[in-house]
Amino acid sequence: MNAENISNAYYIYNEMKELQRQKGMLESGVGLGVTIQYTYLDNAFLEAIRPHAVAELERRIIEKKKILSTLGATFS
Repeated sequence: MNAENISNAYYIYNEMKELQRQKGMLESGVGLGVTIQYTYLDNAFLEAIRPHAVAELERRIIEKKKILSTLGATFS
């Protein structure tokens, strides 16, 4: 990895780790709250959108991994 990219890669890596933490919370069934104009939605609504929220977080994690790969990072 180019030394100039180390700081950028570290920042992106930390963002990716935070997305993974959030995804884990959603997958475990906690951590999701949705409001529409300050009104919290019920649990049935949350369960309906949970898979979509998890999929979006996964997409963002993959995006971060691609960026890190272009900077020269590898994953094991």
